[in-house]
Amino acid sequence: MLTISSGLLLIMMHLDGSLSLLILVVLHCFNTHYFLFAICQVLEATMEGGSSCSSTSSGSSSSSTRSSSSSDSSNEEVTSMLVDDEDSHFTSGMLLFALHTDKYLSRSEYRVPLVPRIKWVERKLTNRESCYKMFRMTPTLFYRLHEKLESYGLKSTNKCSSIEALGMFLWMVGAPQSVRQAEDRFERSLGTIHNNFMKVLKYVCKLAAEIICPRDPSFSDMHPRLQNPRFSPFFNNCIGAIDGTHVPVIVDKDLMVQHMCRKNITTQNVMACCDFDMRFTFVLAGWPGSVHDMRVFNDAMDKWSNKFPHPPSGTHCCS
Repeated sequence: MLTISSGLLLIMMHLDGSLSLLILVVLHCFNTHYFLFAICQVLEATMEGGSSCSSTSSGSSSSSTRSSSSSDSSNEEVTSMLVDDEDSHFTSGMLLFALHTDKYLSRSEYRVPLVPRIKWVERKLTNRESCYKMFRMTPTLFYRLHEKLESYGLKSTNKCSSIEALGMFLWMVGAPQSVRQAEDRFERSLGTIHNNFMKVLKYVCKLAAEIICPRDPSFSDMHPRLQNPRFSPFFNNCIGAIDGTHVPVIVDKDLMVQHMCRKNITTQNVMACCDFDMRFTFVLAGWPGSVHDMRVFNDAMDKWSNKFPHPPSGTHCCS
């Protein structure tokens, strides 16, 4: 099939546009990948032909000279057709058409599951224990989160409802589960799983920006718990606590060394701040597990100083 594709491609270079387009369509009916391989073969043969011509020895026989000259002429002919304005534009157009077809028109058939995906999510939501095991939250909290994310722009599509997308997202991050496991569980393509996951994650990050922040950024009032004689006056003007934690992550081999922590596992060094209501006011993630906590703190003070909660002027923070 590759030889036929290469031959058809060479024929198309000698024919006019309409007949070449017809052959292109016929070739695509077999397999678009063969068409791409054919283009690569012709281009590679052209480049190798040019390099082999320069390395031909001067002491060759007359027959080898004639064969090399014929191959040179054929290679020059192909090169001239590729370099020529009309042929190069047509060839590049065919390549773009094949790439577009391979990406958007050669997908697998739409799968129809025996049990609809949304039915599985709804069945789990009817049982409190099952819902907590699968989604790590109660059904009431699930619907409250869904309603909140809808206010940020989460919407259903023709092929996937917002309830299913949120259930898919929570099922993946709660266990955690891989994309291929979600593909098998929900009987969706990898692209659909990825798109739904990133869509829900986008609105969860918007929600996080509203939740992970101080209730009173100016910290004008002292927290009632600090007025207890057990803590006052030792913790006067304290706005919260800072600590770090290591979250296990899976990284590529070339990033394993810098993410290796003292416990010989790959982690991220995450710094978090919370107030006296156990409410997170600031979180900085992304640093590899091998860095020191002070480096993460300095990055928060320098790069994220506008987001980092500061105590009132003239006071200090307890950490």
